[in-house]
Amino acid sequence: MTNPNFAAAAQRSSLRSALSLMLLPARLLVLLPAMIAGRVLLRERGLDAAPEHVVWDEADRLWSPAQTDVELSVIMPFYNPGGALAPTVRRAHEVLTAAGVGFEIIAVSDGSTDGSERTLDGFPPEVHVVVLPANRGKGGALHAGFARARGSWLGFVDSDGDIDPAHLAAYLRVARRGGYDIVFANKKHHDSQSASSLLRKLVSFGFSSIVGTLFSLGVNDTQTGCKLVRRDVMAELLPRMRETRFAFDLELFVAAVTAGYRDLRAQPVRLEERISSSTVTSKAILRTLTDALSVLARRHYTDTYVQRPAGAPTSAARTDHGIAA
Repeated sequence: MTNPNFAAAAQRSSLRSALSLMLLPARLLVLLPAMIAGRVLLRERGLDAAPEHVVWDEADRLWSPAQTDVELSVIMPFYNPGGALAPTVRRAHEVLTAAGVGFEIIAVSDGSTDGSERTLDGFPPEVHVVVLPANRGKGGALHAGFARARGSWLGFVDSDGDIDPAHLAAYLRVARRGGYDIVFANKKHHDSQSASSLLRKLVSFGFSSIVGTLFSLGVNDTQTGCKLVRRDVMAELLPRMRETRFAFDLELFVAAVTAGYRDLRAQPVRLEERISSSTVTSKAILRTLTDALSVLARRHYTDTYVQRPAGAPTSAARTDHGIAA
């Protein structure tokens, strides 16, 4: 006798397959023009080249072993966050201390002009402040933070207080147990909660729909700003990455999937909207879409995401927490 659960699962699978076939023409109608537009951007702007202001020495640093006293490096990029910065950094320090984790927090001022980095004066020695002289974008600030990271796990979280840094402590426990390559916040997880504005939700839905259509990554939320990456994985991916703005997150997943990393773990997240100002502007949305097209073009027309970084050690030299000495 046929198991009813098996039959129901088979029926759902058949429906998904049929739906995918029905949507294939629509996907091609979106994908082909997007690839053409991306190729034009690639030719006109030379977008396969590494940005001049990004220092690419972090690959060598990340291939070196993690410091034994630092399990987790948390990068917190910020740009004119005002009074939100200090409470967020303080919260991160408190929860990681309570979790008994060897950690460091690297707060990177992305050319801030409001003097917010001074609000971190007198913080505990685990908190390091990096001040960039000019605005590079979120991805550029993260590059600067990774260049200084000493941990075997590299995390990053938004500094505006929308996401409780306590999530990183929870994600680290998951990463330890599962040996995942990347553990990331997913606001579409069935256990996630969001107090985001309607505008943010609409923008998020639109962007994730575009990403799903163009990239087929198997990841339905690339942009929520809380992620944890194994050190050796980041060392291999970072030299391949070119985006310095908000598309950094998308490019991280594209580079990971293209390089063959599949152990990507989505985790629930609680989102608040604690500040009145927002990075969700028409200019930022347009830039992110343009950058996404650049990522698409690199994926299909170049070997940027498949080339093994120069000087990368063989897999036999790796350990679970970085690279063997």
